[in-house]
Amino acid sequence: MRYIFSFYLFLLFSCTSSSNRLPADVIDKEIPTIAVLEFENKANFFFDWNIGGGIRDSLIDELVRSKRYKIVTRQDLNAVLSELKVQSNKLFRPEGKVKTGRLHNVKYLLKGSVTDFAHVAGGGVRAFFSSFGLGVNSDLAVVTVTLYIIDVETGAIVASKQVEGQAYSSKVDVSGQYKNVSFGSGGFYRTPLGKACKKLIGQAMDEIGDVISHSQWYPRVIKSENNKVIISGGEDRGLIAGSEFQAFYRGSALLDPQTGDLLGFEDGRKSGLLRVLEVRDKFSICEALKGDFPKGASLRPVR
Repeated sequence: MRYIFSFYLFLLFSCTSSSNRLPADVIDKEIPTIAVLEFENKANFFFDWNIGGGIRDSLIDELVRSKRYKIVTRQDLNAVLSELKVQSNKLFRPEGKVKTGRLHNVKYLLKGSVTDFAHVAGGGVRAFFSSFGLGVNSDLAVVTVTLYIIDVETGAIVASKQVEGQAYSSKVDVSGQYKNVSFGSGGFYRTPLGKACKKLIGQAMDEIGDVISHSQWYPRVIKSENNKVIISGGEDRGLIAGSEFQAFYRGSALLDPQTGDLLGFEDGRKSGLLRVLEVRDKFSICEALKGDFPKGASLRPVR
């Protein structure tokens, strides 16, 4: 069923065009909400760079650009809460006030530790302890980070992955390659350590995707009134008018009797059948053909 639905959405993606549509590799996947915490720097480096913060910011840029995740900040949360409190004061006009109760809840926390940020030469690691910073033609720039992915609901570390990027250095004067270079700048990414960081970020994206970005997405009922049903998913998910979906009641939760962990849900019974009439940016308006459509009911395409 999963592969059929993926193919169905692929056809919808191929047959229609919209600037609102998610990328092809995201369109049929759940989009988890992540908060990226600080990255601890455990590596030594000759220059005074914020290595942990720089790698974290680069990873956030890639996570946002991929559109596979919703990224929220916890670092600046106090500033956000302060602004919401200010806007709630009666001295401020009601027009343009931000609604409260809309902050995103986070499903996963992502943090990391930078364990290596150096050049490898002659079988050993030169981490620029020497003020001379001399290297050899066979130097290899190495950046290593240990990623931790934490499930907020359980508090469990669902994955601990070590990712690494490498790039060769041909210059003899290693420190000279980084003189007057800022971490994260265009010039930095032309250096061996910069190139190694790029490779590391790519590997980190693959590891994160394998762990938390593979669950199948299905439309759900948002609202039902008379014969009109509003469902999640519109142009962003490639839905098209005329498509028919079967609605299902949610089955009973399946809990591990020893740990109490949620393992999943039993298959729910069918509740109704609907047809898509109008597709909007992020939701669709449907006609109820038969049955009931409780809020939150999951939908599957009719074959």
